[in-house]
Amino acid sequence: MPSFNVRFIKTVCDDTGHEHRACQAAFKVDAASLSAAAQQAETDFCRQKGVRDWTIFADAMELRTPPALPPAWDV
Repeated sequence: MPSFNVRFIKTVCDDTGHEHRACQAAFKVDAASLSAAAQQAETDFCRQKGVRDWTIFADAMELRTPPALPPAWDV
């Protein structure tokens, strides 16, 4: 089953008005597809924060597959 790295991001402004992306949570999800991973990530995030809607704490969700390991050298 594929793994996905998930981050929930909130865009915030500093005192000079410049926007910055702040990570609200990051974790790994094992799921059969990207859409299943997104659904599982939403459920996990809401359970962790005790809310019904993850957009209360974040503006965006990023899902990425972990980088592949380089092939081992043949000996």
